[in-house]
Amino acid sequence: MGWPGNYSEVVDDVVPDPRGTPAIERLNYTAYRLSRALNRAAENTALARGITQPQLLILQVLGEGVPLSNAQVARRTFVSSQAAHIVSEELLAAGYIEKVAHPTNRRVRLVSLTEKGWAELQECTAELQEREQRLSAELGPHLGGSLAEVLTHAAEVLAGGYFGDKDAEAEAVAKRRRPARPPRGRPRAT
Repeated sequence: MGWPGNYSEVVDDVVPDPRGTPAIERLNYTAYRLSRALNRAAENTALARGITQPQLLILQVLGEGVPLSNAQVARRTFVSSQAAHIVSEELLAAGYIEKVAHPTNRRVRLVSLTEKGWAELQECTAELQEREQRLSAELGPHLGGSLAEVLTHAAEVLAGGYFGDKDAEAEAVAKRRRPARPPRGRPRAT
């Protein structure tokens, strides 16, 4: 077949189309696959400690030591404001975070970690760092920095896939169309 790696989806009696190429040769697919694997592992760490992965993400973002508004938490954890609010309320009820006043705008409420939140984050972080170190050791030192540094640099270089080219990104956004969807319901008799 000529494809590298182990493809369990390829059945012995099925001949692949010769135009086919392995999805793992595309960086976006491989990055998504890595993201899923890391998120699964982080979720296992969180659930073993009685918190959810979204709760862990908020603890990690607040673990930078800067109190944030709900809108900032939402942006930093890649969810809607409503979702961030729900998860933050769970963390508030469990005593992991607390509301604090904004230093200059009394209408804005911020959240920050409590001592319980810092302790929980420290436990989760230790386990996550152990896993990251094992992964980095497996990959070897030839990457030139920590795996996180390499991936962060790659994300910054790509800047959303357009390498910082705002015109190219605007052009791509302008070309977006809704995917064609089949009509809902039963077909009408003509």
